[in-house]
Amino acid sequence: MIQVQINAGICGLTTTVSVRKIEGYTASFQLETQCPNWKAVNEQLGGLPIDTLSELFKNRGNGQYQSQVLETALQTIPHLSCPVIAGVLKGLETCTGLAIAKDATITFSEA
Repeated sequence: MIQVQINAGICGLTTTVSVRKIEGYTASFQLETQCPNWKAVNEQLGGLPIDTLSELFKNRGNGQYQSQVLETALQTIPHLSCPVIAGVLKGLETCTGLAIAKDATITFSEA
């Protein structure tokens, strides 16, 4: 299991993504969050098998993305730049062996 801890920023809300590999590139996730919007995503997708290859890469046949996570987030999350979107996808990617676990950061400074 992989866990991703996300502090979403100015909203002050935190989310923990727990991802379990099922087999191959299939995994499921559960969210523990203070955010009511991400709670709604968890109600829709939490615990369901997710094909990580379909989540992360364009369909070779039609060139389209077929991401359940992204589609659900776009319908549920009012703030497109919410970093939880990336955290869920990175958790799936890492748990299924498509990436190595490495912390990522967004750092702000005034120029």
